[in-house]
Amino acid sequence: MRTKNSFLNFLANTGSTVISMVLSFICRTVFIATLGKAYLGVNGLFSNILTVLSLAELGIGAAMIYHMYDPVAREDVVQVRQLLNLYRRLYTAVAIVIAVAGLSLTPFLSYLIKDAGDTSLGMDYLTWVYLLYLFNTVSSYFFCYKRSITDAHQKGYINVCIGSALQIAQFLVQIIVLLVTRNFIAYLLVQIASNVLNNVITAWMAERLYPYLKEDRKSLPAKATRHHIYKHMGAMFLHKLGDVVVNNTDNVIMSAFAGLESVGIYSNYLLIETSINTALNGVFGAFTASIGNLGATENKDDVFRVYRIINFLGFVLYGYCTIAFLVMYNPFIEVWAGKDFLFPMSIVLIMEMNFYVRGMRKATLTFRDALGLYWYDRYKPIFEVIINLVTSLFLVTRVGVAGIFLGTLISNLTTCFWVEPLVTYRHGFGRSVGHYFRTYAVYTLTTVIVGGFTYWLCSHFTMGGIAEIACKIVVCTVVYNGIVALLYCRTMEFQELWKQAMRMLKRKRADLAE
Repeated sequence: MRTKNSFLNFLANTGSTVISMVLSFICRTVFIATLGKAYLGVNGLFSNILTVLSLAELGIGAAMIYHMYDPVAREDVVQVRQLLNLYRRLYTAVAIVIAVAGLSLTPFLSYLIKDAGDTSLGMDYLTWVYLLYLFNTVSSYFFCYKRSITDAHQKGYINVCIGSALQIAQFLVQIIVLLVTRNFIAYLLVQIASNVLNNVITAWMAERLYPYLKEDRKSLPAKATRHHIYKHMGAMFLHKLGDVVVNNTDNVIMSAFAGLESVGIYSNYLLIETSINTALNGVFGAFTASIGNLGATENKDDVFRVYRIINFLGFVLYGYCTIAFLVMYNPFIEVWAGKDFLFPMSIVLIMEMNFYVRGMRKATLTFRDALGLYWYDRYKPIFEVIINLVTSLFLVTRVGVAGIFLGTLISNLTTCFWVEPLVTYRHGFGRSVGHYFRTYAVYTLTTVIVGGFTYWLCSHFTMGGIAEIACKIVVCTVVYNGIVALLYCRTMEFQELWKQAMRMLKRKRADLAE
């Protein structure tokens, strides 16, 4: 059942991401043609500000889902219902806090936009746009807690399918709105309506699948259980602090020091990277609930074996994507949006180093969260945040936009890179972390050497346009993955992944044949 649900979650996440990616590119193309760089910058800046404000969420979602794994496995509907009642109350409080904090920030928006007076938008208009973004964020907290019950039952694919259907409709309507009205406010209102509808339908589906959720909306978990949950929430808040500040303040710093147009240029790179990251997160997210269930029922040796396989999968996926980005980022954006939307290759290189380092953490973080180990490295994000802000602010004044990304890279390497595996190996697997660093060194050396060779081969294709991009995609895919397969085909990790892939493929064929 664990394998089946993981596979269904994987299919749903991957399929929805591919569809979403295609439509988001079409929508962004229309956006650039109708509204331009400044509006792209506004979209990126306000999205980041609201992500920072979402720190008020305190890591409630991750902590609550972790605490549901055990009662769901035992089919203890009373405790599950009590946990969701607590979840609802906490998220209502979060929505109020974010609303108040967001409104309090309104008078200071002009300080976060370097060139606000130089654009045709005006601060009054930007303030109204910001308030719409705030409403969109706050409204989501009143319904989204119910999706956790579906995720805890390893049926996250249901939520994904609902979200995908609505997102497809959202993108299609937004494209029509942009072409007909060229109105950014109308574009935002479509997004807000889609978000609200998504949360309402997801909540309704959860109640339909698990009717017992409606039987008692008042009782709460025992005091000892609540204390344990609050303890984990505190740890998750610190982790979320690190993640949000390190990964979501780049646009804010860029806007303050380089202006909205730089944010607009970066937003196109970020759209591509976020789309790929969403797909890859879906791969790992598909395993999270199963890992939580595995940790509750199996021994540490079995858990560690699964970790090694998923860590190898992370290396293959993120190594390939890193090289593909380096090879195709600028050629693709030049064809898609034009030369005015390009960053120098030096900045792209630093961005992709960040992408690789963050990606190689994914397997470790998936196991750390699924096994509930985030308490042990709760202070790590404090140092991560300090290092990131100090280095980014220092370097941006000296080397410009590149300094912002260098600050992110430095903070990752000096904190997350070694603390997270140390905690996961020591408290999750009961093993020496030396295995992790040896494996990481081998995987990274492979990525650099094979990736360098792949990049050199691709550099010979200079015909320009779609033809160049197509050739480079083929070369990247065949050469990089082919060499990696030859190097690692005898390892347990590769053979187990191959076996699982073939097993799932046979099952899928059998299902289709029926």
